[in-house]
Amino acid sequence: MTPAETTFQDVVLWVIALSSLVSFGTVVWNIFSGPSKKNGAAITELLSRIALQDIEVQRLRDKVAALPDAEMMHRLELSMVRMEGNISQIDERIRPVAAIAARMQDLLIEQGRK
Repeated sequence: MTPAETTFQDVVLWVIALSSLVSFGTVVWNIFSGPSKKNGAAITELLSRIALQDIEVQRLRDKVAALPDAEMMHRLELSMVRMEGNISQIDERIRPVAAIAARMQDLLIEQGRK
Protein backbone atom coordinates (compact mmCIF):
# COMPACT_ATOMS: atom_id res chain seq x y z
CA MET A 1 0.00 0.00 0.00
CA THR A 2 1.60 3.25 -1.11
CA PRO A 3 0.75 6.70 0.18
CA ALA A 4 -1.12 7.43 -3.03
CA GLU A 5 -3.36 4.42 -2.52
CA THR A 6 -4.16 5.30 1.13
CA THR A 7 -7.69 6.56 1.61
CA PHE A 8 -9.23 8.50 4.40
CA GLN A 9 -10.98 5.35 5.59
CA ASP A 10 -7.66 3.55 5.92
CA VAL A 11 -6.29 6.39 8.06
CA VAL A 12 -9.41 6.34 10.25
CA LEU A 13 -9.04 2.55 10.61
CA TRP A 14 -5.43 2.94 11.78
CA VAL A 15 -6.37 5.75 14.19
CA ILE A 16 -9.16 3.59 15.66
CA ALA A 17 -6.78 0.63 16.02
CA LEU A 18 -4.16 2.82 17.68
CA SER A 19 -6.78 4.37 19.98
CA SER A 20 -8.01 0.91 20.96
CA LEU A 21 -4.46 -0.22 21.74
CA VAL A 22 -3.83 2.89 23.87
CA SER A 23 -7.16 2.35 25.66
CA PHE A 24 -6.33 -1.31 26.28
CA GLY A 25 -2.87 -0.35 27.53
CA THR A 26 -4.43 2.20 29.91
CA VAL A 27 -6.81 -0.42 31.31
CA VAL A 28 -3.97 -2.88 31.83
CA TRP A 29 -1.86 -0.16 33.45
CA ASN A 30 -4.69 0.73 35.85
CA ILE A 31 -5.25 -2.90 36.74
CA PHE A 32 -1.62 -3.39 37.65
CA SER A 33 -0.94 0.02 39.20
CA GLY A 34 -4.08 0.15 41.40
CA PRO A 35 -2.88 -2.39 43.93
CA SER A 36 0.58 -0.85 43.91
CA LYS A 37 -0.93 2.47 44.97
CA LYS A 38 -2.65 0.71 47.87
CA ASN A 39 0.58 -1.08 48.67
CA GLY A 40 2.43 2.23 48.51
CA ALA A 41 0.09 3.69 51.14
CA ALA A 42 0.51 0.60 53.32
CA ILE A 43 4.29 0.76 52.93
CA THR A 44 4.28 4.43 53.88
CA GLU A 45 2.27 3.63 57.01
CA LEU A 46 4.61 0.78 57.90
CA LEU A 47 7.65 3.00 57.44
CA SER A 48 6.19 5.59 59.79
CA ARG A 49 5.45 2.85 62.36
CA ILE A 50 9.00 1.54 62.00
CA ALA A 51 10.33 5.05 62.61
CA LEU A 52 8.28 5.27 65.81
CA GLN A 53 9.53 1.84 66.88
CA ASP A 54 13.11 2.93 66.25
CA ILE A 55 12.57 5.93 68.51
CA GLU A 56 11.08 3.69 71.22
CA VAL A 57 13.96 1.20 70.93
CA GLN A 58 16.50 4.02 71.23
CA ARG A 59 14.69 5.36 74.31
CA LEU A 60 14.79 1.91 75.91
CA ARG A 61 18.48 1.51 75.03
CA ASP A 62 19.19 4.81 76.75
CA LYS A 63 17.32 3.63 79.85
CA VAL A 64 19.18 0.32 79.91
CA ALA A 65 22.50 2.11 79.46
CA ALA A 66 21.72 4.21 82.53
CA LEU A 67 21.12 1.13 84.70
CA PRO A 68 23.98 -0.03 86.93
CA ASP A 69 26.06 -2.95 85.69
CA ALA A 70 27.15 -5.97 87.77
CA GLU A 71 30.31 -4.26 89.05
CA MET A 72 28.40 -1.20 90.19
CA MET A 73 25.83 -3.39 91.94
CA HIS A 74 28.62 -5.28 93.70
CA ARG A 75 30.20 -2.02 94.91
CA LEU A 76 26.79 -0.83 96.09
CA GLU A 77 26.27 -4.07 98.00
CA LEU A 78 29.69 -3.75 99.67
CA SER A 79 28.93 -0.15 100.62
CA MET A 80 25.63 -1.23 102.15
CA VAL A 81 27.38 -3.93 104.19
CA ARG A 82 29.86 -1.33 105.48
CA MET A 83 26.99 1.01 106.32
CA GLU A 84 25.23 -1.79 108.20
CA GLY A 85 28.37 -2.32 110.27
CA ASN A 86 28.69 1.38 110.96
CA ILE A 87 25.05 1.58 112.04
CA SER A 88 25.61 -1.36 114.41
CA GLN A 89 28.59 0.46 115.95
CA ILE A 90 26.57 3.64 116.36
CA ASP A 91 23.77 1.62 117.95
CA GLU A 92 26.23 0.14 120.48
CA ARG A 93 27.56 3.59 121.30
CA ILE A 94 24.08 5.11 121.70
CA ARG A 95 22.74 2.42 124.10
CA PRO A 96 24.57 3.80 127.15
CA VAL A 97 23.38 7.31 126.28
CA ALA A 98 19.82 5.99 125.99
CA ALA A 99 20.17 4.28 129.39
CA ILE A 100 21.40 7.53 130.96
CA ALA A 101 18.46 9.41 129.40
CA ALA A 102 16.03 6.80 130.75
CA ARG A 103 17.52 7.06 134.27
CA MET A 104 17.37 10.86 134.11
CA GLN A 105 13.74 10.71 133.05
CA ASP A 106 12.93 8.34 135.93
CA LEU A 107 14.72 10.67 138.34
CA LEU A 108 12.80 13.70 137.05
CA ILE A 109 9.51 11.82 137.32
CA GLU A 110 10.28 10.84 140.94
CA GLN A 111 11.26 14.39 141.82
CA GLY A 112 8.06 15.62 140.20
CA ARG A 113 5.96 13.33 142.43
CA LYS A 114 7.47 14.65 145.67
